[in-house]
Amino acid sequence: MTTREKGLWTIVIILTVSVAALGGFIMLRGLLKPGDVTKDDGDHTVAEMGQEGISEEQWIAELKKRYGATTLLQMLNRKVVEAEAGRLGIKVTQEDLQQVLKQDSKGYASDRAYFDEMQQQFGLNPDDLRNEAEYRIGLEKIATQGIQVQETEIDEYWKQHPEEFAVGKQIKLAAIYPTQAEEAERLLERVKQGESFDTLLQEHSSHLDGKDKSGQLGWVDEYDPFQPQEIMEAARELSSGDVAGPIAVNDGYAVIFVQDIRLEAPPNEQQIRQQIRRSLALAQAAPLEEVEKSLRDKYGVRILPGKDMPSISL
Repeated sequence: MTTREKGLWTIVIILTVSVAALGGFIMLRGLLKPGDVTKDDGDHTVAEMGQEGISEEQWIAELKKRYGATTLLQMLNRKVVEAEAGRLGIKVTQEDLQQVLKQDSKGYASDRAYFDEMQQQFGLNPDDLRNEAEYRIGLEKIATQGIQVQETEIDEYWKQHPEEFAVGKQIKLAAIYPTQAEEAERLLERVKQGESFDTLLQEHSSHLDGKDKSGQLGWVDEYDPFQPQEIMEAARELSSGDVAGPIAVNDGYAVIFVQDIRLEAPPNEQQIRQQIRRSLALAQAAPLEEVEKSLRDKYGVRILPGKDMPSISL
């Protein structure tokens, strides 16, 4: 996945989390029994600290304030995209889903590792991720409807951008982030003298202040945009078992250890051509946000007045 694609996927994750967050309280509210609500004010206490409580209305108001506009807009977008896909006869195939999920999970040890990370970091299960991928695919197919990409265009793009389809590699990294260059030099020297990097890592982590990010970074893509560029530039030049440092990063330094390296399985020619076709078609299409807005206009979406309704520009 490119840096741009990862950035877009981050936005999608945020949207999905907000939908899940607000959808969660809607579901919970629907499951409340009539007896759960007090007769005095129609409110319900959902949490307590000593004699103080947080009411359901307070909870809902906070969720609406934080996620209401984003969630409502995304729910409306899903409705209009589903309607337009049905009108055009657009189908999202299992092959479409597998290809997109494979791109999304690139840089992880396995599909399972990707799903586990999304569950741990964002609370999204595999069904949530598949549903989000299905929405993205449907929206892209609507946006590129009628756009023709010639085989010669695919050939030319492949010829001009061979690096995008070269067999990449993943690096299993560990790092220590000392604040002083002298300390980094001492750590590097101890490794060169035969000490285990894991031992130094444990020793260093025993007195962290909570802001230190030293530790096992795990498997990362060689061009992972979420790791400091200086670290990845150094790591790409190392072999398995090598250490490097001190590397100047942010307001300190890093000493890194390459635990292992593995090459990614190359995609076949059909997959590459399909990926290029999709990218070239999207490049000619209107931005997806504009497509969503045009569909909302087409299907007459409007926000009905009501208490605490979020302000949304449709």
